[in-house]
Amino acid sequence: MIRFIYNQERISMVKEYTGAVFLRRVICSFSTLIISAWPMLLALFADGGKMPILKLVKVFTEDTTLDINDILLIMAFFAILILLIMITGWIFNVTPNPFLKILVVIGCICGIPNTIISLILFIGGGFLILPAAILAVYLTNWYFKGGADYPIEQKPNIILKIKA
Repeated sequence: MIRFIYNQERISMVKEYTGAVFLRRVICSFSTLIISAWPMLLALFADGGKMPILKLVKVFTEDTTLDINDILLIMAFFAILILLIMITGWIFNVTPNPFLKILVVIGCICGIPNTIISLILFIGGGFLILPAAILAVYLTNWYFKGGADYPIEQKPNIILKIKA
C-alpha cells in the first residue's frame, strides 16, 4: 500500500509494510520451499537418514575423516538453514546487521557449489532447485541493499519523572 503525504511544497510517496505485503512474502516463500525443499531434503537425508551435522560432530569427537560427499552435504545443510533464516528476516522486514550479512555470505559460499552440482548432475530433478536459488539470489541482494524497504515507525520515548 502506498500512502501519499502532502507537504506544502512537495508530494512524497511512503511505502507501508502492511498485512498484504506480509501475506505476499509468506506465500512466495512457502510456495518456493514446497517446490524446492523436497529435493534438497531428500539429498540431505539420502545417506541412511543421518544428519550431516552429526557427521561434522563425529569429526571432532572421533577419529574419522570426511569425504567430498560429506562436505557437500554439510554445506547443503548450512545453506538450507541460512536460507530459512534469510526468509524469516525478509518476511518480518528485518533490517540486516553485520551478523546477518556474514550469515548471507556463508550461505552463498555453501549454496553456490551445491546449486551448480545439482543443476549439472540431476538434469531432470535439479531444476526443481531453481525457485529456491532465485529466491536466495533475490534475498542476498535485498540484504546487501539494506533490507527493510518499508520504514519502521519509531515510537516516541516515554519519559517518566518520579517525584520523591
